[in-house]
Formats: sequence, structure tokens, C-alpha cells
Amino acid sequence: MRLAWAVTVLACAAVVGCGGDDDDDAAAPATTQTAEATAESDSGGGSTAGGGLTEPGATLTLGETAHVTYKPLTATDDKNLFHVDATAEEIETGSIDDFENISLDEDQKASTPYYVTVKIENTGKVIPLGDMEGDPDLKFGAIDDRGQEQPSITFIGDFERCEDTDAPKPFAKGKSYESCLAFLVGGDGSITEVRWKGSDKYILKPVAWK
Repeated sequence: MRLAWAVTVLACAAVVGCGGDDDDDAAAPATTQTAEATAESDSGGGSTAGGGLTEPGATLTLGETAHVTYKPLTATDDKNLFHVDATAEEIETGSIDDFENISLDEDQKASTPYYVTVKIENTGKVIPLGDMEGDPDLKFGAIDDRGQEQPSITFIGDFERCEDTDAPKPFAKGKSYESCLAFLVGGDGSITEVRWKGSDKYILKPVAWK
């Protein structure tokens, strides 16, 4: 049963937080950018660095999988990195009507929602996860058509249109999960790129999906 609630959505505000480094009127039809039909090699999308990892700065097509590393928030160095497969699956344009039960300010009401579906699979050792370690899907970020990074929205309560799913606990080898990250883009902008910044080597040169 979904509880009745109202949330003020403020990008990067402490009230709702941000992800990244989750009526009677007819809603506008959603449009979706999906992956092109691509045969992936066993080594995955893009060029690979040492250890079979996808090269920092590689550009992939939506739906291709990157072999990357993940660094939990509590890690102080690169000695305890975790190997994961990260995939940006699709970028979907939503409707502001999706937010009909959520309190928005005037600027937000004039924005366009975008939903990014991502997938993470643990390909190595068990990843310890909790509030202090963070959640791997929040290492994905989005870039708009002006080259600006957009913060994802963290909701207090459920947002059924785009569920920010928690990773399995324990997040053991072979386990995977899908999650959806929501963005509100103003000024007639659009999300055109998804990036992975899951560990230090990908901060300055993230893997990108277009």
C-alpha cells in the first residue's frame, strides 16, 4: 500500500538529497533512447585496460556493459576496490504529470523529467553495503545537451514511475540489480549522456554512454 505524501524536490538540497560522486489529464507520451542492436564481444563494450577493465574515458552505446571498479564511500584508498559490470540501459523522457502528487516550485514545474535505467552486477568479491558505504548505482551521473552535469533526485517515499532500487544485501558475486535515476532538467534541456564515476580512476575520465 502506497502512503499519501508530498515531497518538495530540490536539486542538491539537504531536504531530499542528490544522487551521484535515485490524473485526469492525459500525460505526454514518453520517448525512450534505447540501445542499438549490438553484438558484444566477451571482453565487453569499449576498449579495455589492464585486468580486462574498460578504459577510462571510453564511450559506449546505451545497453553496452562496462567492466569497471567501484569504491565505497568509506574506502580511504584504492586497496579495496570492487569489480562490477555497469550498464546504462536507457534514457527516457517523462512528463511533469508524473509528479502530480509531489510539491514542486515554479522552476521545477517548468522542467522536463528524465529517467535513466541502469544495471550493476558484482563480478568479484562480496561488496559490503549500508548507509555509510553508499549504493553503487549512485555512481552513475547524467550530462545534459549543454554539457552540464545534472544531479539525480532522491525522494522521501516511493516514486513508482522511477524506482531507485537498493543493491542486494549481501551484494555477492554474480548478484545484479536494476535501478532508475530521476532528473529534472530545466530550460528545455535534455539528458544526452550517462557517465560512470565509481572509483578514482574514472573520476576525471568517466566511462560514457550515449
